[in-house]
Amino acid sequence: MKKIFNIFAYLLLLFVIYVGVVNFDQNIALQIGAIKGLADLGLPQYAIQVSVGILILAVVAIGFVISAFLVGQFYLVQKDKLNAYKRELEKSSVSNSTSSSKVEVLEAKIATLEKALDNALNKD
Repeated sequence: MKKIFNIFAYLLLLFVIYVGVVNFDQNIALQIGAIKGLADLGLPQYAIQVSVGILILAVVAIGFVISAFLVGQFYLVQKDKLNAYKRELEKSSVSNSTSSSKVEVLEAKIATLEKALDNALNKD
């Protein structure tokens, strides 16, 4: 399923780039500051002639940057969670090894006491 999504995304990206390259020689007028009522306030209104291809490719590039920031945010959160989980596993591993060491010490003491008891019983 992941491969299908990747293939679809790459095909869609190639299609957008193709449309941008094909329309590279077409121009479009972008209105800047053309909000209703701004002319009444005396603010200037500008119109910029931009190639449609450059506009499409700029929008795609801006989309990549925004996507990188959004995905990067989720990646950092997941990385922090993974590091916290690793620390928790290390703590439980250390406590388990400490517990097993205590058990080994107690078993050694019991063996020593049993040997001492056997020696004491065999003396009589």
